[in-house]
Amino acid sequence: MKKVSLAFAILGMCMFGSIQVWAAQSNDALESATAFLQEIGEDDDYALWKDADLQYGYELLGADMETPVGDLYYVEANSQNAGYMIIDNTNFSILEFSVGAPAYDMYQQETRDASTVFLYINAMPAVYGNGIYSDIDQSGEIQHSFDVTNNTLLRYNPNLQGGNCIVGAISNLMWHWSNNGYSSLASGMTFQGVESEVDALIKAEGGYANNNIPNTIKNYVKGKNSSYSASVTNKWSPTFSNVKTETASRPCLLGFAAGSDYSDKEGHMTVCVGTRTASNVNYCKLMDGHNTSVVEKQWGSYNDFMSKVTLSK
Repeated sequence: MKKVSLAFAILGMCMFGSIQVWAAQSNDALESATAFLQEIGEDDDYALWKDADLQYGYELLGADMETPVGDLYYVEANSQNAGYMIIDNTNFSILEFSVGAPAYDMYQQETRDASTVFLYINAMPAVYGNGIYSDIDQSGEIQHSFDVTNNTLLRYNPNLQGGNCIVGAISNLMWHWSNNGYSSLASGMTFQGVESEVDALIKAEGGYANNNIPNTIKNYVKGKNSSYSASVTNKWSPTFSNVKTETASRPCLLGFAAGSDYSDKEGHMTVCVGTRTASNVNYCKLMDGHNTSVVEKQWGSYNDFMSKVTLSK
């Protein structure tokens, strides 16, 4: 690896060996980004990055739409765009990278508005401007939009399960939709209260089994607001493509059979909120009941079940 000099100008251009860095934001961020470029450049898929230029792109804000959580840098090689990376502005780790264009840039090709701010919430892109919050996918297309009357809307707000994992997963899904257009699903309730009601409903259906998920969700949704309804479809042995297609529009339940990272002996139910492929490995983005942040787990043959849930009103 080439020696990295930490002397730089806050504005303008400086040199890191053969790597040029524009509009630098911090020494630590640049050191991390530069080292990463050299390391990942050893991969054939990122060979252009080894001697590339870094150009600061823009700041990314968190769920409160005010607090910076990361910075996006463009990677340029031979005077052409060669991808981007997103750097955590607290520990300066690389949160995301690709040889393609950022989702935010793809969005801006269609919607140009100087008032729009870019959000990075639980590893998912979103935009906010003129009182409208929108989730976008990696191609920049709007998936969901909301009229926002305050600054605290989260795309996903994972909770820890209090008992059975199927109950916890259904409850996390209901909690999510209560914050995203279906407020009656948890109005005036704690997460533990949601779990308690879901637990009673699934027991009434016969117990903690995947076959009892559809009626449990339908009964919970209808019981909270008569104008709400849910369509629930169980699918065994889903493919990664099935899950990727479904989560491009909405979260789904995703099962992990015994033998996964969760347990050698027991299965585990999660809420899958998206997918990612990195270095030819497929990953699922999860509210897994064990973490209060979205986590990513490698896809495997143990992913034996999904439940597709569509809400309407």
